[in-house]
Amino acid sequence: MDNDLLCNFRKCRKRLSSFSWVTSCSHIFCDEDGTREFNKAYVCPACETNLSGKFDIVRIDLHPSEQYKSMILAGQRPETIMEICSRALSFWTYQAHQERTYQEYVSNKAKEKNVQLENYYEQLIAKSQQEISSLKSEISTKVKELEETKKRLHEASEKLQERSRQHQKLQVMYDTLRRKSINHSVFNYGDAVVTDVGRRKSAFDLTLGTAADILSRNGHSNSLVDLSRIGGTNALVNLPEKEFVWKPMSTVEDQCEVHTPLLNEAQALQNRVHLEIPGSGIKRRLGIKKIGP
Repeated sequence: MDNDLLCNFRKCRKRLSSFSWVTSCSHIFCDEDGTREFNKAYVCPACETNLSGKFDIVRIDLHPSEQYKSMILAGQRPETIMEICSRALSFWTYQAHQERTYQEYVSNKAKEKNVQLENYYEQLIAKSQQEISSLKSEISTKVKELEETKKRLHEASEKLQERSRQHQKLQVMYDTLRRKSINHSVFNYGDAVVTDVGRRKSAFDLTLGTAADILSRNGHSNSLVDLSRIGGTNALVNLPEKEFVWKPMSTVEDQCEVHTPLLNEAQALQNRVHLEIPGSGIKRRLGIKKIGP
């Protein structure tokens, strides 16, 4: 099989095993390519040599019969037979040389292509390695930045928690002080209201001394005691009953005024009390003078 000839048509290059076309320019083609090309023109498809001679193109059988072998050179002189054999061997040698040259050309082209591909992929590998190194460096930098960011985030979170705790403490302190301030102001306001109410009531208190004066005008002035009889002095003093203060009985409106500071002041000033002095037959009406325009 290694000694088989190949079709010299560039797009074919198949092994020849049956009928073939042989040209005087030492090229050989398969039956299909030779028939197709030579029907178009008598020009060699390989070297484009003009083949206009009668025996420039010959169709041969690569596996001749025994009878053909016995008769093709029969009757030829030995010199003719040797010359025919020599030319046939030259054709074969040329074909072998062309095939070797073609194979060397293909091999060289493949080697060149392999060298180019090798250089290309070496450059690609070097570039890839540089990119990988750069990416690794960038990744390490990003990892460090991430660690620093996590650390700052953790510190910020701790600071935020501390600030939140401080804020809660301050809020509790503020609420406590606010409640104390409100309670203190309400207490002071209540004391002021009670004091004011007491002051307005004391303006209309009736002492027993006043009742004694009324009794003295009716001939019952026996309330003064001569201290000279008791303690050896000449001063006249009042009995303890004269220092007793008679206050009007508190009403529901007065109680509402004490517990409800916002009660209408005009309604509070309308309270009235009556005092009846025993034994005098006098009934005196006491009241609070209305204050207002």
